[in-house]
Amino acid sequence: MNIWALIPLITCLVYIVLLVFALQQIERRVNKIFAFFLGVAAFWSFTSFMLHLNAPQEQTLLWGQVLVVALVWTLVAYYHFVRAYTNRPAGKGLYIGYALVLVLTVLSLSGYIVQSAYVTDGILSYDLGTSQYFIGAISLVFVGGVIRLLVRKYRGSIDPIDRNRTMYLIVGWSILVVLTYTNLIPALVGFPLDHIGSLVNALIISYAISRFQLLDIKLVARRGLTYIILVSALIGISTGAILIFPTQTQVSTILFATLIVLLLILMARPLRRAIQEGVDRLFYRQTYDSRQALLGFSSKMGHILNLDELAKEMLPTMTKALSITQASLLLQDNDNGDFTVQFAYPKAKSELSDELRFNTDNPIVVWLDRKGSPFHPEQIDNTPEFKGLWQEEKERLTTSGLGLLYPLKSRDKLIGILALGKKQSGGLYSHEDIELVTNITNQAGIILENAQLYTQATIRANTDELTGLYNHRHFHERLEQEIARGSRFGSSFSLIILDIDLFKSYNDVYGHIAGDQVLRQAGKYIESSIRGIDLAFRYGGEEFTIILPETRLDDAYRVAERVRKTIESKTSFRTMPITVSLGIANWPSDGVMKEEIIVRADEALYRAKHTGRNRTCLSSDVLKPGTPRIGTELEARPKALSIIYALAATVDAKDSYTYGHSRKVSEYAVAMAEAANMPQDKIATIRAAGLLHDIGKIGIPDSILNKKAPLTDDEWRPIRAHPELGVEILRHVIDLVNCLPAILHHHEHYDGSGYSSGLKGGSIPIEARILAIADAYDAMTSLRPYHKQLSSQEAINELKRCAGTHFDPELVDRFCKIVEPTRPKSLEVRPQLDNEATH
Repeated sequence: MNIWALIPLITCLVYIVLLVFALQQIERRVNKIFAFFLGVAAFWSFTSFMLHLNAPQEQTLLWGQVLVVALVWTLVAYYHFVRAYTNRPAGKGLYIGYALVLVLTVLSLSGYIVQSAYVTDGILSYDLGTSQYFIGAISLVFVGGVIRLLVRKYRGSIDPIDRNRTMYLIVGWSILVVLTYTNLIPALVGFPLDHIGSLVNALIISYAISRFQLLDIKLVARRGLTYIILVSALIGISTGAILIFPTQTQVSTILFATLIVLLLILMARPLRRAIQEGVDRLFYRQTYDSRQALLGFSSKMGHILNLDELAKEMLPTMTKALSITQASLLLQDNDNGDFTVQFAYPKAKSELSDELRFNTDNPIVVWLDRKGSPFHPEQIDNTPEFKGLWQEEKERLTTSGLGLLYPLKSRDKLIGILALGKKQSGGLYSHEDIELVTNITNQAGIILENAQLYTQATIRANTDELTGLYNHRHFHERLEQEIARGSRFGSSFSLIILDIDLFKSYNDVYGHIAGDQVLRQAGKYIESSIRGIDLAFRYGGEEFTIILPETRLDDAYRVAERVRKTIESKTSFRTMPITVSLGIANWPSDGVMKEEIIVRADEALYRAKHTGRNRTCLSSDVLKPGTPRIGTELEARPKALSIIYALAATVDAKDSYTYGHSRKVSEYAVAMAEAANMPQDKIATIRAAGLLHDIGKIGIPDSILNKKAPLTDDEWRPIRAHPELGVEILRHVIDLVNCLPAILHHHEHYDGSGYSSGLKGGSIPIEARILAIADAYDAMTSLRPYHKQLSSQEAINELKRCAGTHFDPELVDRFCKIVEPTRPKSLEVRPQLDNEATH
C-alpha cells in the first residue's frame, strides 16, 4: 500500500465514523439525508482506495468505472443534504440528478465512459474520452446548486450559530470542489487530490457538527459508550458464569442458560443506570451534580413558593451546571412594570445587574414574548425587529457579558427573563445546554408565577392598602421577632407610636377622601424619614407605629422629631394644620413583653396628646412628677375644634362665590409668612387664622352677603362686626387663642381707616396685615356678585396702588413677588396658588 492509497482510506474511515454517529439520530429528515450522504461519500472514498491498489488490469478498470459513478452520486447526495439542511423539498432537479446517476451507472459499467484505467507507481491514470465533458457539466450544475443554496441560507439566516455553521459548510464544500476539479489539470491527473479535499471537507463537517450541534455528538457518544460497556459487561458475566459453572447434560444447560438470561434481564436496567452515571460523571466531571439537580428541577422546586428561596436554588445550580460566568433573574418592577434584575448569582460579578433593564415595549422583550425562544446578543445586528434599539442599548448588551436571554412564560404570558452569562471556557452553548435550559425555563415559568402569586398574597396580607405600609397584624409579628432577636443577641430596639392630631376634625371639614389622602401622605413621609432597616406600620385609623432596631431612646427621639417636623411642614400648607403626636418606648428598658412595650409607648403618646399635641414624649416622661394633667376643658377641645372647623367650611359653602375662599387665603398667607422667614409657630398661627378669619360671617344673612347693589349703612353694620363675632366664637378654645388678633384686625387699614379698632401702621398685628393682603387679593381675583373678577395682574396693580393706605407696603411688595406671573422659579413657594385662585 502506498501513500496515495492511504489518503482515500483515511477519508473513508472518517466518513464511516460519522455515519455510525449519524445512524443513532435519524429521527429528523436532515439527519437521515446527512447519514445517506456520509454513506455515499464513504463508498466513493473506498472505490478510490481500491483503485489505487496494485490490482490486476481488469479490476482496476472495474473500480475506475465504479469511481466515476460514485463521484457523481456523491455530488447529488450532497446536493440532496443541502436542500434538506436549508428546509427545501427534494424538487425536480434532485430527481433528475438521481436519474442521471442511474443512466451513468449503466453507461459506465457497459464500458462507454471509462476507456482505460491503470496504476503506475501508485499514481492512477485513466481515459474518459469525450464523456469527461458530459460528467463535468453534470457535476458543475450540482456544485453550483449547492453553493447557491448555502449562500442563500447564510444571507437569510438571523441566527448567528446557524450562519456560522453554514459558513463552515460553504468553506468545506468549496475546498472539496476546487481540489476535485484539479483532475482536469493534466499535470495533476491521477493524484487523489479530490480525496484530500474530501478529507478536509469531512474534518470540517466533523468540526461543524461537534461545535454547532448538527448532530449531538456528546449525547450520542455518552449513550453509545454506555451501551457498549453494558453489552460487554453482560457478555462477560454470561461467559464467566458458563466457564465457572459448566453443565453436563443438555437439559441442565438449557435450564442454566435460562437462569442466566433471567438474571441478565433483571440486572440490565440497574446496571445500565450505574454505567450511565459513571459515563456521565466522566463526561461532565465537576458539573455532573449540578446538571442532575437541574434535571430534577420541577420535582425539587415545585414546592417552593418563596421567590428568594427559588432564586437561591436555581441560579447557582444553573451557573455551575452550564459552567457560565453568572446568571440573573429579571422580573417586572412593581412601580413601572420594567423588567429589572432582582436576583443575581454570583452577586460579586453583577455586570448583568448593572446593565440589564427592559421596559415592556422594548423590542427584545416583545421578541422574547412572541417567539418564546432564547435570544443571543449576536442577533441584534441581523434581526429586523431590533433595528429600533438605540446604539447605546446595543453596545450595553454586547459588552455586558450576556450569553443568552431566556423567556420565562406561564399560560402564554411573559412573567420573567432568565439572563445567562457567557461560558467560562469562552465557547458557545451546546445543543444539550440549550435543551437543558429550555426544559428548565418551561417548568420554571409556572413555578415562578406560583411563587410571585404567593409573594403578592403575602405582601397583601401584610400591607395596609391605603398607605402601603405594613399593617396591624404584621406589626405584632415583627415586634415578636425583634423581641426574640433581642433576647438571643442581647440587642435593643425602640418603638414609636404616632397619632395624627385632630384627624376626626379634618375628616368632618374636608371629608373622608381628603382624610385618606392625609393618611397616604403621612405614611409616605414616615417612610422617607426612617432608615432602610426601620419598619413602619399603620397601626389602625390615624395611628402609625415604627420599629427602630438597634436604637436607643435618645436616637429614637431624634427620628420621631424628624418625622413630626416633616409631616407638619409638608402636609399643612393647603388645609387646616396637620400635626402629629408621638410616644416612644424602648425594649427592654420599658418592659420585656410585647404588651408592656406597646403600653409604655401608648402612655407616652397619651401624654403628648394631653400636653398640647404636636410633640414627642418619651416613656420616661410619663413618670415625671409634678406634671399637671389637663382638665376637662382641654379634653373637650378636639370636639370643639371639630365644630369650629366645620362652621368655617359652612361659611365658605354658603354660596358658590366664596367657596374655597378661606383655604386660599390661608395658602397665600402662609406663603407670605414663609417668604418672610417667620418662625414655625407663627406660620402655624397664620395658617389657622386664614382658615378661620371669616367664621364671624356665620351670623350675617345671606341676603347681605349675596347682594349685588351697594350696601346700606344698616347692612354694613353686621359686615363690620363679623371679626368681633369670630373672636367671640373662638376665644374659648385654648389652641386658637393666638389666632384671635389676626382674625379681629384683618380688616384694619394701614392708614387707620379700617375696622374693628381703627389701628394703623405697625400697631396692627403682622398676622392681621398679612391676612388683609391675602383676603383682598383672593376677593379681587374671584367672581363676586358685587364686582367683576380681576386678573392676577390687575389685582397686583390694585394692591400696589393701595400700598401705604390700606396695606403694609413692605408686605405688598413681598406678596407681589410671590404671585406675579413673571416671578422667578425660586420664589414659586406654592405652585397651586395661581391655578386655584382663579377658580
